[in-house]
Amino acid sequence: MGQILSRRDGAVLTLELSNPGKANALDFAMLAALDEQIAYIGEDDGIRAVVLRGTAGGVFSSGADIREWSALDPQAFATQWIGEGNAVFRRFERSRCPTVAVIEGLCFGGGLELALCCDLRLASNDARLRFPEVAIGAIPGWEGGDRLQRIAGRGRALEAVLLSREIDPVTALQWGIVNTVCTPQDIEARLQEWTARLCEVSPRAAALAKALIVDEHKDSHAAYPAAALTIRTSPDAELGIRAFFAKTAAVF
Repeated sequence: MGQILSRRDGAVLTLELSNPGKANALDFAMLAALDEQIAYIGEDDGIRAVVLRGTAGGVFSSGADIREWSALDPQAFATQWIGEGNAVFRRFERSRCPTVAVIEGLCFGGGLELALCCDLRLASNDARLRFPEVAIGAIPGWEGGDRLQRIAGRGRALEAVLLSREIDPVTALQWGIVNTVCTPQDIEARLQEWTARLCEVSPRAAALAKALIVDEHKDSHAAYPAAALTIRTSPDAELGIRAFFAKTAAVF
């Protein structure tokens, strides 16, 4: 049974996928643990950034635990594994805090689907990304194909899914799947740069800006004025405007 190890470093919460012996394959226990962490993030305004990663210097995730889901009857598989799993993934994708996936080693199937739920993705140059599902008579059921299509375009998403193409880090960067690629030796320093910056910006503005981007079903005519009113009447706006005219950096 896998777990999600969590640690707090100031305003940064790190969630580590851990399923030793199964290359961090995702199972029911890990989905439940992730959902608990999503609730925790929503309740604690002191968390300003969330890092999702696999074993440091090891692998991100080999995907969904096939031994677990293959034992389910078809109806339970559809409603529990896929339906409930997607509900957790959507909650994570729409969580208040900016999220960063650190991708090292294998990032296959359900693991890649989970990484695509993050706002930013940092990959090492030994990362391996792939949707292998159709080769074993399955599909990327946790909406990974849809998310990849929105990022990389329909043609590339179909190429990745239908050909089970392994996407190397350089290609992933070209397609926009990852935001940057660095050596394993440099990955921690780059991650520190990103999380430090995420903790400097206005948390209210970041949450609203993220929601406007992630929610593809919003009514833009109503959503943007409402968000603008919310942020403009917040303490962050007053602080930021004051700092701008004083030519100093705002401290949120």
